[in-house]
Parts: sequence; structure tokens; C-alpha cells
Amino acid sequence: MIFSFFNKIIPIFPAMKKVKFALLFVFLLGGGLVMFSCGTTGEDKEADETEENTSSGIAEIDEITQLIAEDGENAELYHQRATLYYGRGVIRESIRDWIKAIELDSINPEYHHRLSDALMDDNAPLRAIEVMEDIVDIYPERVPSLLKLGELYLIMGYYDEAIQAFNRVLIVEPKNPDALFMKGLTFRDQGDSVRAVRFLQAALEVDPSITDAYILIGQIFMEAGNELAERYFKNAIRLEPGNPTTHHALAEYYHMTDRLEEALVKYGEMHVSFPSYADAFYNSGLVYMEMNDLDSAYEMFNLALQIRPTMARGYYFRGLIYEERREYDRAIDQYDQAISLSPRYQRAIEALERVKYMKDKES
Repeated sequence: MIFSFFNKIIPIFPAMKKVKFALLFVFLLGGGLVMFSCGTTGEDKEADETEENTSSGIAEIDEITQLIAEDGENAELYHQRATLYYGRGVIRESIRDWIKAIELDSINPEYHHRLSDALMDDNAPLRAIEVMEDIVDIYPERVPSLLKLGELYLIMGYYDEAIQAFNRVLIVEPKNPDALFMKGLTFRDQGDSVRAVRFLQAALEVDPSITDAYILIGQIFMEAGNELAERYFKNAIRLEPGNPTTHHALAEYYHMTDRLEEALVKYGEMHVSFPSYADAFYNSGLVYMEMNDLDSAYEMFNLALQIRPTMARGYYFRGLIYEERREYDRAIDQYDQAISLSPRYQRAIEALERVKYMKDKES
């Protein structure tokens, strides 16, 4: 199932936008550099041969390297070594080995899938798409490959291409829940709420255990002011009571519909059940800010930052509290920390300029 990937991108992130030409150029350049660095001709081939005789310091990898030295045309050996490299975060080496594996066995779909993952991790999404398009050309009705290709299109904001890929799955398997879910997500990102709900509900009819579908429908209904949203969020909790994001979705619903006391109760439950979930403390701070309880808000932001010290927005809101108290030096320090973590944090930049002006004005 591909739903685990979307646990990471929903419900927190907004709809993905079309990638600008300049960004595409960077991606293309990145993909080209990956391929250039992975080539095995001329001097590079000589360097690769030398490298094969160099110990990595990792016994498992060195063992496979020795086998490759004895049988350099065995694609599976390169795949095995790539998998070990990838598991250790050595992305470039894994890319090189999977490219070699595909050179030796170009019709193995697993090699293409794994190379695509590595290229995504190496910030070369267009090259990752090309790799999956290659295997789909070989196996035009292979469902896992079509789904992965559609997923990559969706990540890049190529909505029409994504829909086409998912439609090809549904021709082969008309009730494939992954394809139905992904079509719903694509329409959601395009702003077509009606079709999004239709396909998400169709996915749930086939597979009622898709937690993310409940959360997405709940969010769409919440944005439309439909009270059915609460039911969908509670269904998500029922399916995955140990998943903090399901509880967060319901608490956020209470918050967004001005049921602030209920939101605090729900976040409070999360503090006990998921004590390392920083966003529950952060969002509690936001609720207290709306209730003008700055002391409680500050405490919540403190707890969130203890769990996740890199949370720039936590420093920003602590800065707002210091600013409200006219403690300008402390506010400046908080805004500085927020900007150091997120240099393009425009609200923090504007707040820093504002506080410096107020401090100078009162000096």
C-alpha cells in the first residue's frame, strides 16, 4: 500500500503547486549531475575498477564487492549492494549500483522502483520520473509501477499526468483502492472538492480501512463548514487510535470551528498519550493565544520547543508573547532564532523589524 507515504504529507501540508520553470531547471541539472557522477566510461571506469578493490569498512558491503569482482555481470549483486548502501544513507553509491543493475537487467521492475526512490532522495525527481516511465513502457499494465509513476507526477504537481496514470490502473483493476484514493487526493490538490470526495469515498467503499481518506474528507468538509467532518475525524481515530495525526485532525477541527475548550481537552489527552508529539503542545499554545492566556501559551510553546528545538514557528510565537509584554530584547532574540532556522520566514522578519523600531522609538 502507498498510503504510508501520504501520512507524511497530509493533513499538514497545503495543496501542491505547479513547479516553476527555474525549479525544473534545477531538478534537470540535478538529475544530469547524478547521471554524470554515475557514469562508467573512460576515466570514470578506471576509477570504478579501483574503487571495487577499496574496502568500505562495512563487512556486508565488502563481501558483495568481492563477489562483484568475481562476477561483474550479475545484476542482482549490484542490487544487493545498492540496497545496503541505501539503508545506510549512502545515496549516491546506491544510485550508481542500481543504474548498473538496470544496465545488466533492464526489465527488472524492482531495480527501477528502487532507483526512483534513491533519485527522489537525491533531489532529482525528473530523473526519477524518467526511470519509472521507462519501466511502464516495458510493462504498460503493471499496477505497482503505474501507481508509483502517478505518485511522482502528483508530487511534482503534474496533475493531468497523474490522473492519466491512475486511470490506467483503473482500466486494469476498476476497484483498485490505491488508484481511487490517489485520484481523490489529486483532485483535492487541484481544488476540485466535489470530485475529490467522490473518489475518496469510492476508495473507502472498496477498503474501509484507509485512514487518510477519512482525514482528507473530514478536512474538505471542515473547509466547507459541513458538520459531518467531525464524524470522519472520529472514524479515523477509531481505525488508528495509536496514530497521533488522527487525534490531531479532530483537535484541529475543534480549534478551527471555535470550540476552543474542546480543542484544549483533546490536545490535553494527546499530551498524555503522545508526550513526544510536539505539534499538540504547539497547537495548544495557539489556542491559549486566542483565549489571551499568554502565560499558558508560553508554557505550551516551551514544551513544544523542548521536544523539537528546530521548530521555527515556536520561537516566533514566543517572540510575539515577549513583544506583547514589551520585553523587546527577548522578543528580538526569539525572532532571530526563528529566522536562523528558517531564513525566509517572512512573518518573523517583519516582526523583527517592527520590534527593533519599537525599541529604538522608546529608547
